[in-house]
Amino acid sequence: MGYKRWIFSFLLAASQKLLAEDKTCSLPNIENGRIAPYYYSFQDYYFPMKRNAKLSYSCLAGYTTESGSQGARINCTTRGWAPAPRCYNTCSAPDLSHGHYHTVQRVFNLNEKLKYECDDGYLTAGGNTMEEALCHPQGWSLFPKCTKLQCSLLSPIEHGGVYPSKGSYDEGDVVQFFCLEGYSLEGPELIQCYNFGWYPKPPVCEERRNKCPSPPQPPNAKLPSPLRTFHHGDTLHLQCEPPFQIRGSDEIRCENGKWTSPPKCTVLPLIPDTGRSKNMEVPLLPEMERNCSSPPVVKHGLITSAVNPWMTSYKTGSLVEYRCVSFHVMKGPKAVTCVHGSWTEPPVCSEPCLIDEETVGIYNIELKWTLEELNFLHGEVIEFVCKPGYVLPPSISESQLLVQCVNGELRYPKCILRDPSENCGPPPSIRNGILTRLVGTDYAPGSSAEYSCHEYHFLQGSRTVSCSRGQWTTPPICIEPCILSHEEMAKNNLDMRWSFDNRPYFLHGEFVEFICKPYHVRQYSTSESDFRVQCRNGTVLYPRCIDMQG
Repeated sequence: MGYKRWIFSFLLAASQKLLAEDKTCSLPNIENGRIAPYYYSFQDYYFPMKRNAKLSYSCLAGYTTESGSQGARINCTTRGWAPAPRCYNTCSAPDLSHGHYHTVQRVFNLNEKLKYECDDGYLTAGGNTMEEALCHPQGWSLFPKCTKLQCSLLSPIEHGGVYPSKGSYDEGDVVQFFCLEGYSLEGPELIQCYNFGWYPKPPVCEERRNKCPSPPQPPNAKLPSPLRTFHHGDTLHLQCEPPFQIRGSDEIRCENGKWTSPPKCTVLPLIPDTGRSKNMEVPLLPEMERNCSSPPVVKHGLITSAVNPWMTSYKTGSLVEYRCVSFHVMKGPKAVTCVHGSWTEPPVCSEPCLIDEETVGIYNIELKWTLEELNFLHGEVIEFVCKPGYVLPPSISESQLLVQCVNGELRYPKCILRDPSENCGPPPSIRNGILTRLVGTDYAPGSSAEYSCHEYHFLQGSRTVSCSRGQWTTPPICIEPCILSHEEMAKNNLDMRWSFDNRPYFLHGEFVEFICKPYHVRQYSTSESDFRVQCRNGTVLYPRCIDMQG
């Protein structure tokens, strides 16, 4: 009897378990959707529903199912309702200024696309002239709008500034760069905003190198020193061509990038010794005057004096000046003088040097200052560096990377491939960031280093660098956060849209939303999307609201 009672209890429990397993689906909670009202009224009767039961639901106005319909059917499975009932928000096409849509449709379901095009001089939210926006559950993938063509914000120039400094620049805007005292511009002073961006490339401020130009050579003087680059404090001693002699000190000095005033070379005539000082300047005796023929021809040089080209005879004391054609440097006095029937030594116009890019590539070198032109004047010193992964041979000193242009000729240094087993130096430092981890010792090949940015700074690039062939791979950069200016907000009549956004910092790439202060409306030139602003490189572009009575 006890055995039969045990069997009965077991069968009863099993049947109840099967009955419970058969009823698996409870009342669904459908956000922005509903099922028939009687299901809510008699919930205990209908739910949970049995497996394979079907249920219809509908979405509220302004919402659709994933397929775009207003309603759908779901099935009860052992894992619950399938597919999961969901109602998605539809996307409405906003008013589009300075552009047009490719369809008259204005309400779009989930995953539907809206194609639009902007007028000339305006760009889509993605920076194109034509765009397709996709309707996502949260709204448009890229909010449809056409904004006036603008150039990217100019990064702050270290040791200098830019004028005018604005939050945004339109096509055609021109800006001027300047450097602080002790620094000079390497690159163009003016750049302009075009439809493809800024051109030419913005300059940088380099610490001023106190170099002097080629030394001055007064007429009939010569320089005894070899051709080289002169720096602050260097001195030179001038000499005069015979029969000229120096008047004043023969020394000139390079001071703060300029040469001191040079002396003069004067003619001393050959006269009988009558007891006068040999250095005393007296008029030439008529019987000793002999004329000169046409002045000498200077290669790459032009005569600048007002000289009759058909004139073939010049009196003693006549002076003819020259200048060199563009990019040629004058060596020697710029003028010749007729002395007793002969012209003094004419100048030489030394040719410029043109960087041979093919040779530079073969020799594994590149210009140290990338903003420099490929043309260099005679006497200029060009600074090269080895390409990444290459070094000078052990027998060659670093000074060989400084090459002087000598009358159109350059002697290029040659770099060789680094030894794969060569160690690197210390990992490079980064602005607004620190080195947090170093794997390996002695910076051997394969060693790695890891960086992190200061608080609130956004890390862009690879966090990790590694040592290969004696060089570290490119380190990341740390982009500054944006600091909200309550002064700018007050000036533009703005409040924060969300109270949780009232914080001091926004990371690069984050969005912040504004609204107009009470009794103010957005400026006619702005749209609602302009009030959702993205922090970019430490800068926030504030929209503007105006007094509704103004």
